[in-house]
Amino acid sequence: MKRKFLLPLAAFALCFSVSFSAAGCDASGGKNDTKDDDKREEIPLDTDHGVADRSKLYGICYLIEDREYTGSPFTAEDFATDFQLIANLGAKTVRHWMHFTYLMKDKDTMNEEHCATMHAELAESTSHGITNIGMNHHNFNNGAHSVGKVRRNLATGSYYKAWLEDYYTSWYNLVSEFPEVEYWEIDNEPNNPDFMYSCYDKTLFDSDMMAAIFTDMLYYATRAIHEANPEAKSVMGGLTEPMGQGKSDETGSRPSDAWFLQKIYDNIFSGEYGYFYSSETNETASVNPDDYFDVAAWHPYRDTKDFDADYFVAENHKVYQTVLDNEHKHKKVFITEVGYSEAGKGADGAAANVIALMKAVEERMPYVETVNIFRMFDNADTDWAAHGNVSRFGFFADPNPDRAYMDSYGTRQMIAGEAKDLAVLYQKAAGGTGDLNLLKNYYTKRA
Repeated sequence: MKRKFLLPLAAFALCFSVSFSAAGCDASGGKNDTKDDDKREEIPLDTDHGVADRSKLYGICYLIEDREYTGSPFTAEDFATDFQLIANLGAKTVRHWMHFTYLMKDKDTMNEEHCATMHAELAESTSHGITNIGMNHHNFNNGAHSVGKVRRNLATGSYYKAWLEDYYTSWYNLVSEFPEVEYWEIDNEPNNPDFMYSCYDKTLFDSDMMAAIFTDMLYYATRAIHEANPEAKSVMGGLTEPMGQGKSDETGSRPSDAWFLQKIYDNIFSGEYGYFYSSETNETASVNPDDYFDVAAWHPYRDTKDFDADYFVAENHKVYQTVLDNEHKHKKVFITEVGYSEAGKGADGAAANVIALMKAVEERMPYVETVNIFRMFDNADTDWAAHGNVSRFGFFADPNPDRAYMDSYGTRQMIAGEAKDLAVLYQKAAGGTGDLNLLKNYYTKRA
C-alpha cells in the first residue's frame, strides 16, 4: 500500500527558556500543568519515589526474526502459542522489534505482507492484556548501513536536514499504521558505537556528536509519534554502557548513561534544537523535555559480573537523579532491555542473576515501570551465534528444530522451544501460571 502523508506543520504550544511564567515553563524548561504539579508536589523528588505503574514491572523482549527462518512453520497459530507462553510467564509488557526496513519499503510505502504479520503478532499480545512497546533502530538513508546515522550538519541544503525530515516521515507513517502500539522506543543504545556510527563507512562519532544527533532524532521522532497518534507515548532509545554498567570512556565514544543523558538535556535547554530545521527557526524551538521523550529508558547490563544489588541500584539511581535534577519532576522509566547470558554462568546462574535483578528493581527502584528481559528465545543462527553469549539469553530454547545445540553445561542437546531455568524462576517471581513447554510438546509430537 502506497501512502503519502504531508508533514503536519501545525504549531505546537512551545515554551521558551527566556521566560518562565505561571502559564508557561518551569525552570527546567518543562510545561507547567497545575494538576500534575499538584500531584507531584506530594511526591518527594528523590530516587526513593516515582510515578511508575508497578503492575507492569515484568516484561520481555520478543524478536520476530527469531520466528522467521528457512523452513519455518511460522503462522498466526505460532503467535498464539508464543504469546500464551508470555502470558503464562506473567509478563505484562512486550518490547517488539518493529524496524522501518522490515515494515516499510521506503519512508512513504508500507510493506503490506510484513505489516500483516506484525498486526497478527500485536493482536495476540493485546488479547492477553499485554502493553505493547514498539522499538525501531533502523532508518532510511543514502548510505550502506540502515542502523548507521548521518553526521550532524545544519548548513543550508545539507543532507542531514533532509535525512531528519525522512526520519520524521518514516515514524509518522509507522505509528499511523500501528495504533495498537502504546509506546514507541526511538532507536536503541544511542551511546553505544554499535548503533551510533556513520551510515556510509561505519566510522565512529565522538560522544558530543552522538548526543547531538540523538537529540535531533528524539525531537523529530517524538513530534511524529505525537502527531500520528496523540494517545501514544515516546520512549527514549535505551541508553547503555557497552563496557559494563558504571564504566565509560567519553573520549572513546562510549559515554556513561548519566553523562550522555545530561548532554541531551543540555542540548534541549540550549534552544538550538527542537524545531524543523528546513521550515522553522529556533524562535519556535522547544526546550520542553517531554517534546523529546515521554519516558526515559536505559539498559543496565553488567553481564561480565554476577549481580550485585547495591552496585546495581546505586548506578541506576545516578541516571534517574539526572532526570530529577533537570526536569524537577518524576518521570517514568522503562528498562527496555537487560538480561544475563548463560555464557560462563550456566543456565541456573544466569536465571538466578535475572531474578535477583528483578527483586532489586521491585524493592528499591520505584521509578521503573517495566523491565523487558532480553530475550524470549535463544537463537543458534550463525549470525547470532557469532556473537557468542548474545545468543544464549533466552527464556526458551531456539524454536527452530533444525538448529541443534547443546545446553550450557554441554551435557545434552536442547529441545526446540523447551523452557529453560529462567522461564521457571521468572514465572514464579512474576506470579504467572500455566504450561511453559507448549512449544517443546509441539515439536516433540511432530518428531
